Amino acid sequence: MPLEKVSEHFGHTEFSSVFQAFHGTPFVCDFQEYGALIKTIIHQQLNMKFAYTLTSRFVKKYGFYHKGAWFYPRPEDTAELSVADLKDLQFSGRKAEYVIDTSKLIIDNKINLQSMREKSEADIMKELTAVRGIGRWTAENFLMFGLGGIDLFPVQDAGIQNAVRKLKKMAGKPALESLEEMSGQWKPYRTYAALYLWGSLEYNVE
Repeated sequence: MPLEKVSEHFGHTEFSSVFQAFHGTPFVCDFQEYGALIKTIIHQQLNMKFAYTLTSRFVKKYGFYHKGAWFYPRPEDTAELSVADLKDLQFSGRKAEYVIDTSKLIIDNKINLQSMREKSEADIMKELTAVRGIGRWTAENFLMFGLGGIDLFPVQDAGIQNAVRKLKKMAGKPALESLEEMSGQWKPYRTYAALYLWGSLEYNVE
């Protein structure tokens, strides 16, 4: 995706000066679709620091190291774990169930991650959100970082909500409906808008 085109598109939209500060920031996808989905489930409702800590524990305990990089375990291996195994890493019982049960669905071919690249985003959202433990936020983030979707805007994300609240100097978090409406101006590159809003928090840009 030519980032000049993205930057030009954002030039006349809200927060254009903030987005310009992050022009050129690469949108990097995960290199394992399975890993992207499991990571997103692990990250649900956690602050970013602990989310990465928990993910790192999981990968280093049950994954494998190859040619300088850590890889997630195979779905077959995760499916054999017990809830107690993951609770030892400080997973909640419910999150452990989601990770294990989703892995079982994948090895039973009830979720086919490879075939999703041939489906519409709407169909993928419907398929994933029918799975216990996968809601809209998880599905949207998988579409972004697992499949490379460039027009996703996860309005339920606390980081995006906080970034908009800060930039607009709001007393409280914006309503989901207002975020949906606001994001319309950033189509068809809403993923980049989300990326830049997250960046504005990380680097304290106003």
